[in-house]
Amino acid sequence: MIQFAHVTKQYEGEEHPVLQDFCEVIQTGEFVLLTGESGIGKSTCIRLLLKETEPTSGEIQVLDQKLGELSAKQLPLYRRKLGVVFQEYYLIPEQTVYKNVELARLIAGGTKKSNRTVITSLFSLLGITHLYNRFPRELSGGEKQKVCLARALVNYPEILLADEPTGNLSPGESIELMKLFELVHRQGITVIVATHDKESAQGLVCREIALS
Repeated sequence: MIQFAHVTKQYEGEEHPVLQDFCEVIQTGEFVLLTGESGIGKSTCIRLLLKETEPTSGEIQVLDQKLGELSAKQLPLYRRKLGVVFQEYYLIPEQTVYKNVELARLIAGGTKKSNRTVITSLFSLLGITHLYNRFPRELSGGEKQKVCLARALVNYPEILLADEPTGNLSPGESIELMKLFELVHRQGITVIVATHDKESAQGLVCREIALS
């Protein structure tokens, strides 16, 4: 479960907070869209959950852990429970698709033998087996984002966070990616997508949290 309890976030130099007294509970296994106008706090919610920034006031609890009580030593272990997809791809240009995903698993302690089994299964689930030996420069935006999704999932996160993941995609690619988020959700993973593009999720089984 994820709980925002009276969370306010005001950035230094800004006249108004992007979030003010925000209260919300996201149950384990939910698929949630965070929607609203630009600057309303969607990306800030993702950054707060990643503990890249701290709330000005209030409390956030994730998986029975109060984020305000996490020490610097505990933070890497907490973040291993999270998979993240951003608007930008951050793929390593000189590495193949397979190597880009494998690197994320190696950093978390995976072995070469187990990596191949996990990655092959994951590529099959996401429909990107044919991209195995390609380089990022050879991919479309939609294909790159599918690779980023594979990278986010390769260490079996309990929660998947996505920050404006369709921002650089065509309408068709956006719809396809949102369907993959629903597929991931059906695997039992909590999925939270911050987006201005809720049209791409029409017809999917998800809950909208509209920030205002």
